Amino acid sequence: MQFIYRLRLFAVVIAFSLSGCSLLAVKIDSQTTPLTQQELNMRILTREYAQQFFAQVEQAADVLHDQYDARDQVHQSYVLLWKINAEEGLQSAAYQVSPMAGLIDTWVFTEQMDQFYSQGNGQGLFTHDAAKLVSAHLASEIDDLAKSLLKGNSYSTSRHFVSEFAKQHPFSDLSFIRTPAYRAWLAANQISEEDAVTTLGTMPEAIGDVSDRLSLVSEQTPKIMTWKAQLLALNSTASIEQVNQALDSLKITSDALNDFIINNPQYMSDLAEKMAIELQPLVEDIDSKTEQRLNQLSEERKALEAMVARERQEVAAIISHEREQLTQDLDHVSQQVVNLAMDKLIELIKSTILYFVLFIVVIFFAPLGLGYMLGKRSAVRNKPTA
Repeated sequence: MQFIYRLRLFAVVIAFSLSGCSLLAVKIDSQTTPLTQQELNMRILTREYAQQFFAQVEQAADVLHDQYDARDQVHQSYVLLWKINAEEGLQSAAYQVSPMAGLIDTWVFTEQMDQFYSQGNGQGLFTHDAAKLVSAHLASEIDDLAKSLLKGNSYSTSRHFVSEFAKQHPFSDLSFIRTPAYRAWLAANQISEEDAVTTLGTMPEAIGDVSDRLSLVSEQTPKIMTWKAQLLALNSTASIEQVNQALDSLKITSDALNDFIINNPQYMSDLAEKMAIELQPLVEDIDSKTEQRLNQLSEERKALEAMVARERQEVAAIISHEREQLTQDLDHVSQQVVNLAMDKLIELIKSTILYFVLFIVVIFFAPLGLGYMLGKRSAVRNKPTA
């Protein structure tokens, strides 16, 4: 019995192992392919460069702001426009889904800004060279970044493309209207647009991308909104004196209304009573409709609870049925395994006994038979002839 019990236990373990193999083979297919190490580095380093871009542009703009009088409407507006449009343009360039698109568009945007201040319409925009110097420095930094990410011939061909594309699509003014360059780069490198973006990355990589975008919005939006408000105030047609006059007029009207209320208590009391009488039907109607809605929600909640309870019972019944079916299947499989093991064991024992008998015959009887045959032959040869 103990032997049979062990065989049954062994069969159950085998059955679970076989079924477990199929269960373990089932994996959640997210239908995503991880980004390569180069693509991950490209995304991270491009967005780190964007943060440096923002900081250096703001520092240079602050220097230009101090160079001009606060009442210099033209140059102060130029400074604000540069900060606003440069940072908004680079945001849309760097924070793209495709890491390569982000790098190429960021590279082109920085090159366009450098050419705008060094040889374009922005050469004489400011009397100070802060914008020109920081643009050249940023162009050098993005060039070094691209050189570290793109190896060999890929860097040289992309560098030539960026320079030519920036010359063909220059910035005409401080609006810095960005021309996306990634599609043109794909065409120049004979890469199909369908093969350009093969994956969005795994779920953690996609979540990280969204997190970066939300962080960018939380950091940059307040600053850009402030600069836009400053630009609007700087170029507003209404002067400070006109604003103050409007505020004084509003204060006079408010004081007059307050004085009327204080000096006419009976009138205000009568007005309050009339308003209460007029508004009472409206309040009662609101109460009635609110109560009806609450009753309706209560009935719907009860119906929902009943439906959930019914679904739970059905799910429990299905699980119980599947469990019973699984138990029956396991019993059937274990019984088959035990029967097969016993059949094989009996065959093994029979073959072992047969081999053992043959072994005994060979060991004990073969030498006797051989000796008898040799002795008989020797007797025949030694027999004298008549």
